[in-house]
Amino acid sequence: MAGNPTGKEASLARGRKGWLAIAMAVVTVAAMLVLGELLINIASPTEYLYPRYQFSSKYGFIPFANTVMVHGIPHKYQFHYTVNSQHSRGEVVTPGASGLPAVVVLGDSYTFGMGVNDGQEYPAVMRHQLAGRADVVNLGSPGWGLTQEIRRYEELGAQYHPSIVILQFCSNDPDDNLANRVTRVEDGEFKFADSANSLNFIKKYLSRSFVQRTQLYNFFRTRASQLVLDSMARRAASRVNKGQNAGAEAGGVTGVEQVYINLLDRFAEQLHAGGTSLWVISVDNQLDKYPHIEAEVHDLDARGELRYLEVMDWLKDVLNHHSPEGHVWGVPAHAVIGKHLADAVAAALTDSTTAPRS
Repeated sequence: MAGNPTGKEASLARGRKGWLAIAMAVVTVAAMLVLGELLINIASPTEYLYPRYQFSSKYGFIPFANTVMVHGIPHKYQFHYTVNSQHSRGEVVTPGASGLPAVVVLGDSYTFGMGVNDGQEYPAVMRHQLAGRADVVNLGSPGWGLTQEIRRYEELGAQYHPSIVILQFCSNDPDDNLANRVTRVEDGEFKFADSANSLNFIKKYLSRSFVQRTQLYNFFRTRASQLVLDSMARRAASRVNKGQNAGAEAGGVTGVEQVYINLLDRFAEQLHAGGTSLWVISVDNQLDKYPHIEAEVHDLDARGELRYLEVMDWLKDVLNHHSPEGHVWGVPAHAVIGKHLADAVAAALTDSTTAPRS
């Protein structure tokens, strides 16, 4: 009958309404995301880092090779970190090519140089100061603990047959050792295993995703990831502390500290036996937070198995040496630390070449 839609027309009308509803929902969600992005950008600018890190079974995570990481907060600061083909920062040094003695630097974000631009990180300052006298190889990586740093040395750093290895300590290293336990000490030897951190798979899919550039993603990521990481660290520390041996427990050493001490002892012993000097530095007074690790460092120093250098002696007259992005070593600190380390390396290398042969 005229004026009444047929079944086919009614079905088409319902279909159009359905697609219209979907389109409106998409537009509404997009508008909300754009509005949220603008509001966070204006009211609460959030730190971003792009690209972050790629998944690595050997280390848990590692910077992408041959890329420039951009790190900042809108309207506040921005830094660029150029990563080379070895997933490290700085120039690629071919082992043995120059004929110069080598210095390998291990550490976390402080050694990598987060919070300073290319060429301002302390290993780069050392490389400039020691040009023509020694090769300086920066193998530091953000977020790593000693467990990853040792594996990195064994798999790459050892190829340089370095005269000196510089190890930088930070207060989050003992906990970071538990997040990706890729190096353990078993029967007095290093044993390597793939990372078992359940969060690492996320890096496979989000590390280069466009969403990492958005303020919305970084706003929620910063808050959620810290809660998750803190919870995982507490659970891991609880397991390690319960499993520590009776002797460590009697001495008041927590399992978290004991893991670090075991790794450090074996690393120092191995380098010393091979004729490589191990030097240890700590971010501003942060070694003090772990009295048993601190005592072990000083004991190894007294026995001649490593050399501890106190950076606060160098920074005591340097005001406002922090980075605007939160690290306590900014450009002034890296410049001073790099120069003092370069001077110490130069003196040590001179002593080793002029010392009489036995």
